[in-house]
Amino acid sequence: MIRRIRSAAFSFYLIVTVAVMGIVCLPVMLFGRGPARATVKLWSRLALFGLHQIAGVTYKIEGAENLPQGGALIAANHQSQWETIALYALAPKPVMVFKKELKRIPVYGWWAARAGNIAIDRKGGAKALRAMTREAKARAEAGEQIIIFPEGTRMKPGERGALQPGVAGVYAAMDAPCTPVVHDSGRFWRHPGGEKIPGAISLHFLPAIPPGLDRKEFLRVLAARLEGARPDLIASEKAAHG
Repeated sequence: MIRRIRSAAFSFYLIVTVAVMGIVCLPVMLFGRGPARATVKLWSRLALFGLHQIAGVTYKIEGAENLPQGGALIAANHQSQWETIALYALAPKPVMVFKKELKRIPVYGWWAARAGNIAIDRKGGAKALRAMTREAKARAEAGEQIIIFPEGTRMKPGERGALQPGVAGVYAAMDAPCTPVVHDSGRFWRHPGGEKIPGAISLHFLPAIPPGLDRKEFLRVLAARLEGARPDLIASEKAAHG
């Protein structure tokens, strides 16, 4: 019961901070993408602070030295909303790839667009993918970090999902290194339902995959690195053998 109350309290906190900051800081939008991004990063940090203080969920980072500082692709496994918030807070110049439909959400959608995140039309087929890869290439050349979730959907802890081939197209077009990122957020931020389980999420930045690999080899290397280092899979294997 206490856990459900704390989870609900955090959800309320998240909504209030989005609404208050999103409206009070509207004048910031007049100054362009940089200040808008800084505002969203501040909100992301407040969200992580509230998650810790209200729901008892924190995180620990491994491989922080691998966090890219210049133009790069960041490819992470996807289990909850947490990683969308945490990676945005941690990357120096984050650019999130998100569903076009989210732009219609009042306040949230305004800031997502103004901060320079890339909206993709999942029904747009090859044309939409080409537009997204062109934008990603331009952003990487400007020293920004493109955050993508190559599984395409959220997976439960312990589940394995095939990588969508679109990530290889983005990697090839960007001609930039790709930093794989693994975590076990779904153990502490449940999806669906949003229940929060007190504890520490493990977040691991892996060594970058250099640019220039062909599509097949890149997908093989990325899948191997993500699967080989995911803390939830490692924990499951230890439990199965022990």
